[in-house]
Amino acid sequence: MKSKKIIALVLALVVLLSMALVGCGKKPSEDGINKVLDYYVSAEPETIDPHQVWSSSGIFFDNMFMEGLTRLGKEEGEVIPGMATSWEYHEDTNSYTFELRDGIKWSNGDPVTAEDFFFGWRYALDVNSVYSFLITDYIAGAADYAAYDKSTYLSEVDPSFNGLSDEEKAKRIDEMTEEELQGYKAKKDELWSKVGISTKNNGKTIEVKLALPAPFFPSLMAFPTFYPANEKFYNEHKDNYMLEAETTLANGPWKLVEWKHDDSLKLVRNEHYWNTDNINIDEINTRIITEVETRTNLLKTGELDGSAIQSKDLPDFQDLATLDSLNLQKLTDMPDYAVFYYEFNHFNNPITKNANIRKAMAYAMDREGMVENINLGDIPAYAFIPTHFPGLNKSFREENGEKLFEADLEKAKEFLQKGLEELGLDELPPLDVLVDEGEIGRKIGQKYQADWARIGIKVNIIEVPWAEKLNRLRNGDFAVCGSGWGPDYLDPMTYLDIFTTGNGSNSGQYSNPKYDELIANAKKETDAKKRMEYLYEAEKLLIDDMVIVPSYYRMAHWTFKKYVKGVVHRGSGANTDFYWADIDMNAKNAQKK
Repeated sequence: MKSKKIIALVLALVVLLSMALVGCGKKPSEDGINKVLDYYVSAEPETIDPHQVWSSSGIFFDNMFMEGLTRLGKEEGEVIPGMATSWEYHEDTNSYTFELRDGIKWSNGDPVTAEDFFFGWRYALDVNSVYSFLITDYIAGAADYAAYDKSTYLSEVDPSFNGLSDEEKAKRIDEMTEEELQGYKAKKDELWSKVGISTKNNGKTIEVKLALPAPFFPSLMAFPTFYPANEKFYNEHKDNYMLEAETTLANGPWKLVEWKHDDSLKLVRNEHYWNTDNINIDEINTRIITEVETRTNLLKTGELDGSAIQSKDLPDFQDLATLDSLNLQKLTDMPDYAVFYYEFNHFNNPITKNANIRKAMAYAMDREGMVENINLGDIPAYAFIPTHFPGLNKSFREENGEKLFEADLEKAKEFLQKGLEELGLDELPPLDVLVDEGEIGRKIGQKYQADWARIGIKVNIIEVPWAEKLNRLRNGDFAVCGSGWGPDYLDPMTYLDIFTTGNGSNSGQYSNPKYDELIANAKKETDAKKRMEYLYEAEKLLIDDMVIVPSYYRMAHWTFKKYVKGVVHRGSGANTDFYWADIDMNAKNAQKK
């Protein structure tokens, strides 16, 4: 069999050696002092169930208490062993094999098995996770399994089913007999048996057959959707699985022991984790802090050990004397590859369905003024994929154009007039624009509210908590919504495929056969240059249709107390990672005196 090694033996030896060297030192708590890190998230996660997670705060926690076959490393784009020690790509079968570690366990002591991974992946499909497309797109047979639902089954066994109304079909599904439910389950089991996943070597080797070329597939294994799930534990806690600390099970470096909703989450080191001796932090206390000013004050007073720094505070925190007086490290400044934009209801709101209205809003926005006065240091966005994000040979923006349109107030007025004529209106009724609860979302919304008013578009800025915003997006209960997207893996596809028809993250339900075709062609293409050309064209079509209105690309700024070392920041996946972090508790405690 022709095979291509994906992870070099040298890398494995380096990783093992580094772990062994760290392990030679005493464990963090051997001196009798637990190493406690105090941190924050800006919103309560809607869930920390890795197979249903959607938000950045949820992904942040998943990365701490869970682990996939791989992990993301210290360097951007680096993939290192996780639950698997190594992996290989087999070109002749377009498949990967992953070798599981010996002795890996859940936090309750149960062994982590290949079947746990398979159950987790199936569970993600069964609950129609927003990220389930990562499974259906790339694992052979998974799309057929996901597409087969109760309606499909009833249409096969009940000749009258297709003639029913939508309401009658829903009622018929709710009233399926036990025999029908068993028949449906048997059909789903049959389809699952055809999905391209299997084990070898007494369950120690996981084999995954791909449906499409996916050179980034090992990095997907580090994403929450591909984490394992313990079927027995899930069945015992099905009604509130992963919604409370006691219904959460970990296989990663830490485990969740306390969750005070809308207040804080507490994690402690997982003694059953395979690499626990090399995890330095014993306890992570994470507060939920929505207001930037509160977060900044807590950092200054030492109640937080680190924080992202918002634009309005940059001048203070760029001053070395100020940093020294607060015992803070020099700022880490980097693009975090997040793009922020306004998305639209494309399916049942005639105003936001109109491309000319969307273009009017896009061309009227003074992004430079917003960045200069509100989000200092960020980058005005005139395309979708952020500045600095890699393309084929250079950054994607360098390859596809830094700007795909220009702000122009006169053009904005022209687009508005065309839109009004198409809608048969003299003026638009006010539009509700959802924004994140808190100072930043509010100020940005108010800035653009004033910009849109200049051309005669009135909007109401509606602040909503994070969880409520996600629910409204899922349910299509919005006209315009301030949103953002960060990459799940280091490839432009992570941005562009979310606007394909039926994608779980396509909240506005945009649908364009031409766009779908471009993305499908890119996914099938094996020639890297041709593949990227499809993605260039797809982004241009996205902006030509003004499917979303870009606002800005975020530049991230972090600082931690000088007694904290080894925190990793990255643009894709979990932005902040404490896997390699350490803390000098004597220095921390001395500061509090």
